[in-house]
Amino acid sequence: MSDRSNLAASLDGAPLSDEEARDLWTRFSRHMDEHRGDMAGFARENGYVSVTPTFERGQALLVVRTTEAPPQKPAPRPGGDRPAPRPGGDRPAPRANGKPAPRGGAPARGKRRR
Repeated sequence: MSDRSNLAASLDGAPLSDEEARDLWTRFSRHMDEHRGDMAGFARENGYVSVTPTFERGQALLVVRTTEAPPQKPAPRPGGDRPAPRPGGDRPAPRANGKPAPRGGAPARGKRRR
């Protein structure tokens, strides 16, 4: 068995010791048992901005923030502000049977084009 704990926690990006992480997880779990789904309440009661449980590298990780995280800039899109082209270019989308729709549109059932 590994000497690494299955529970980890970080406070503003800095990892907590195993003992601190275990204590935080115990308090978090107790709160969640009493207040199902109330992560914001746990954060507020403990002076945190947010608390988020996640799973990383084989460990349950409790991510705690005491300050707002800096906003992340969205990744720049190739081609500037133009929307990305649709897959398939200007071809019509396939019909439910998987065959492409005719370019002029399908005639109404029972009617023929002349």
